[in-house]
Amino acid sequence: MHTPFKLKTQGPWSYFFFPPLEADGVFHGFVTRSRDTALEERGLKDAISAFSFQEYILMNQEHGDAVHVIKDGERPRTGDGLLLLERNVAGIIKTADCLPIILYGLSVPMVAIVHAGWKGTALGIAGKAARQMTAMGVNPEKIGALIGPGIGPCCYNVQEDVAGIFRAAGYQNPVIQEREGSLFLDLKSANTQMLKSEGLKEINDVGLCTFCREDLFYSARRDKESGRQINFVLMRG
Repeated sequence: MHTPFKLKTQGPWSYFFFPPLEADGVFHGFVTRSRDTALEERGLKDAISAFSFQEYILMNQEHGDAVHVIKDGERPRTGDGLLLLERNVAGIIKTADCLPIILYGLSVPMVAIVHAGWKGTALGIAGKAARQMTAMGVNPEKIGALIGPGIGPCCYNVQEDVAGIFRAAGYQNPVIQEREGSLFLDLKSANTQMLKSEGLKEINDVGLCTFCREDLFYSARRDKESGRQINFVLMRG
């Protein structure tokens, strides 16, 4: 489902956001490459200042499926997913072709953010986060999802070893596409199918490819020395 996202500028930064979610008090964004220092210490401090984060969690990402539940002051150092029950704590992940995915409760104060590259997608990290929300009493039909910018099937050429992992997991076309003798992977379709299988109905895709849009995003595949975008979600309160 493609629903209009908007691009907003805050100080020297710009980010895509989903207006209905912001209207519900969830501050979130898929930040563009508007700052070359996006993940250097100075750049991160600039972002924290610009977005007025009181507290934030930025983990060492491992391309795994660990989703940490944040309540009562937990502050994990490693992992690829955060399920936030605390208000005013920003969950931040960094990407440069992998997908940033935000999940949110439509009826309860609960949000999650995950880092889903091909490894995390194959491990089912987005589905795991959705199940954790469901286990806490949220009806899966009352969970919404935002799929942020990542490399699209137009550009994500993979080898048979990666395609085989997704075939073994039951994915076919359009997740695995063959064109002119080459294989391409559609991470957005894979995660959409995964989340639908968990019962989610509202899934919104920003519809932007990081590889194609050099004007907006870093891309690990396109750039030899790539920076990183930051992506965040926070429940105001």
